Amino acid sequence: MTKATLSRSSVIIVSAGALAAVAIGAGAANAAFSSYEADFTRKGVPFVKGELLVKTRSKAALERFAASSRESVGMLVERTAISESAEGAWFKVKVEGDKSMQEAYDLARDVEGVEFAEPNYIYSINLGGPRPAPKPGDQGPDYDPVPALPSEPVADPDLSKLYGLSKIDAQEAWLTTRGSANVVVADIDTGVDYNHKDLINNIWRNPNEIPGNGIDDDKNGLTDDMVGYDYRDKDARPFDDNQHGSHTSGTIAATGGNGVGVSGVAQRSSIMVLRFLGGAQGSGTSEDAIKSVDYATANGAQIMSNSWGGGGFSQALLDSIKKANDKGILFVAAAGNASSNNDTSENYPSNYDVPNVLAVAATDSNDKMASFSNYGVTQVDLAAPGVNIFSTVPGNRYAQFSGTSMAAPHVAGAAALVLSAFPRMKAADLKAVLMDSVDTVPSLDGKLVTGGRLNVSKALATAKERFAR
Repeated sequence: MTKATLSRSSVIIVSAGALAAVAIGAGAANAAFSSYEADFTRKGVPFVKGELLVKTRSKAALERFAASSRESVGMLVERTAISESAEGAWFKVKVEGDKSMQEAYDLARDVEGVEFAEPNYIYSINLGGPRPAPKPGDQGPDYDPVPALPSEPVADPDLSKLYGLSKIDAQEAWLTTRGSANVVVADIDTGVDYNHKDLINNIWRNPNEIPGNGIDDDKNGLTDDMVGYDYRDKDARPFDDNQHGSHTSGTIAATGGNGVGVSGVAQRSSIMVLRFLGGAQGSGTSEDAIKSVDYATANGAQIMSNSWGGGGFSQALLDSIKKANDKGILFVAAAGNASSNNDTSENYPSNYDVPNVLAVAATDSNDKMASFSNYGVTQVDLAAPGVNIFSTVPGNRYAQFSGTSMAAPHVAGAAALVLSAFPRMKAADLKAVLMDSVDTVPSLDGKLVTGGRLNVSKALATAKERFAR
């Protein structure tokens, strides 16, 4: 292969066996990504300056790459894999300076057994309005004891504020099922206030971990990961410092019938808390997104809710989503908030071409597509309420947010409700049932694959026709 001659403002990215030039920005950290020193591709996609992810087919290939990189001052190859599969493993490389970054890509291209190299992209939450103010960051509080629920359901006082539940016929669906604790939804986000009075009963508890003993009881490499994990701050208390993750979790599965606050779509399903986003802008990296997806895949989640996006095409993240697909796990993804067509302007992760990915646009209380929502007649599957959605935020409080971030958890909660009634279903079944049972809406015609908005009651009826015995 002929070696390309590049200007100082460019680097080579090896992806799928092809070389593509990616121009780098000025190198100054963008205020929107203040938690990371960011650089930018030619298309303005942010990534962590001086970091790339490299996939090798074997440990030997990694060592060849590491040996070559030692000759380049300032390059550090981390030996702990970010993600592994039968096809190989992904590792992080840290470099310093423009010259070292160029050399890292050149080495990735030239070393035998290195298959891909790509930036460590930066993602952020998909809000369609003002960003929530974060709480001061810390490791999060201890886990409170789980309180007993009322023996008989008690009406949730703020249920009337949730127009989205009425739009998707959730109350009718609850006559069939209120959800099941055996159905686990991984909310991959900014963390959750796991002690919130309206969430605590539905927070997943790791059955193979003994709380607070400082031992990795389940031998998964993490200590005391009782409710999930915080990959952003590398600890077992994935507490929400932003509000966003608590809000999405409330829409998925806030406890229904406890006489407190609101209800999620799936009133009794479990929320696995995975934090890779945080800070004022709710930002995080593809490295930590990959670890979150892999954790959910390995620890029993059947559905993943992903209200975040940005970044360019990541082969590393795609590999992890494919592993989830192989396990039959549904990957619900917000379509994005740029008012753009995802058929022509790619948005990730919602645009990944994997059977388990279900892309969600946002509608308002009048069934109009939200002004901020992305769309796409081939790339965005269905819509759900996402404007002025009332849900839980940290500190036993509630707030209204808008965004495809708020639409996706309606769909994740609906999937959990359907799976509670028909537990034999896999990702392909769930996706088909949810798409085939939408309410067709004129404003969505020609905008989405289905041209419709979620209806969970119809989804249950469709599932009954196909899977009941």
